[in-house]
Amino acid sequence: MGRNAKRQMGPALAIIASCLASVPLMAAEQYNWQAAPSEQLQAQLTIKEAILRAFARNPKIAQAAAQISVGKANLDEAQSAWFPQIALQGGLGRSHTTDSAGSLNSNASAGVNLKQLLWDFGRTGGSVDEQENLSDAYRFQLYDTLNSVGQQTLQTYLQVKRYQALSAAAERNVRSLNNVLEMANLRANAGLSSQSDVLQAQSRIAGMNASLEQYRAQTRSAQAALSVLTGVVSDNLPDLPEDLLRQKISLQSLPYEQNSAVRSAQAKQLAAEQKIRQAQAQHYPTFSVQAGRTRYENDHGDYWDDQVQLVVDAPVYQGGAVSARVDAAEGERRNAQAEVEASKLDVNQKAATAWADLTGAQQRQQAGEMQFAAAGKAREVYGDEYRLSKRSLNDLLSVEQDVFQADSSSITARYDAWDAAVRYAGAVDNLLNMLGIERQQLTGDTLPAL
Repeated sequence: MGRNAKRQMGPALAIIASCLASVPLMAAEQYNWQAAPSEQLQAQLTIKEAILRAFARNPKIAQAAAQISVGKANLDEAQSAWFPQIALQGGLGRSHTTDSAGSLNSNASAGVNLKQLLWDFGRTGGSVDEQENLSDAYRFQLYDTLNSVGQQTLQTYLQVKRYQALSAAAERNVRSLNNVLEMANLRANAGLSSQSDVLQAQSRIAGMNASLEQYRAQTRSAQAALSVLTGVVSDNLPDLPEDLLRQKISLQSLPYEQNSAVRSAQAKQLAAEQKIRQAQAQHYPTFSVQAGRTRYENDHGDYWDDQVQLVVDAPVYQGGAVSARVDAAEGERRNAQAEVEASKLDVNQKAATAWADLTGAQQRQQAGEMQFAAAGKAREVYGDEYRLSKRSLNDLLSVEQDVFQADSSSITARYDAWDAAVRYAGAVDNLLNMLGIERQQLTGDTLPAL
């Protein structure tokens, strides 16, 4: 990636900075440690808005964006070695110089020196290439952080939806049990059954109400976690796009080249290779041009000293320091290469686990839906037979339990499948694209349009 392309990261950082403007930076002594991040009520919270709001609030994104600025500054510093180095010098005090032509005294001096690097056998070039690769690594770390924050937000979003659905299932079962209680009351009042049927129905309703309150508490807990991530409290959360469940899944040819974590590790490996190049170049001399003009003052008048020189700096012996630097750089390269393989392994493990969980959850959902349909038909038949005294209340309460169990199992499996689909999309770094968060084209790579 060229230098001009690197400079295009400025607008991207401005986008991130504007997104993070709601998180002011304060001096430590001025920061109010008791002040929690603000939250607001909202009628509806869409998936895209939830993720973008999480981007604005998560400090890890600010940290990754700041690291990009550090990388850009380090790159500018490395590139500065190719530019002329200009320095002013001056001195005040007695100076005495003696040579074969005689002696020369001066009381003060002032001048300017210019030094231009000509060639150093790849030392400076390696430094520039190293910082360019590190800048790439920092940028991909930002992309990986965005993906991780998006996945965390979406999984929390799904938890809210899960417990809302389970609460609704418990409410449906409570209404159905109230219908059973009404039938038991009618039969008991007509002398067709004992009052124990009424007590059994009331006991079952009380138990289901306890389960309902538990689901509501879990819903509130999940909503609290989502509000911390997004800054929004909302009960209305739209469903996720079905494309997540229909995404192409392949464990044989995972797109490692598209994963930001892998690309970041690869960029660090390339940077380590350039560090080896820098260390090896220290065995060779450095050529530069040095020019200067100095004015001296003495008791008998002033004079100028002008110089233009080709300077060669050639190390002869440094006690093995250069060889040690080369060995250290080789070790860093091997470490970076291992990090690339570890990143690939992590992607593989996450994708494989998500695929297995998705397959199992979809099968459980199908079984739960079939069980729910069968239990629903049995509930209708048992209700009619209970009215005709052909079934006991225990039979009717038992089938009501079967209906709720099948309903809750189906809901749990459905959201387990959603969670697995989100984890797979996050593992292959395709989650933001599938959720419709457009990415702005920058230097051949992408950054979310915040």
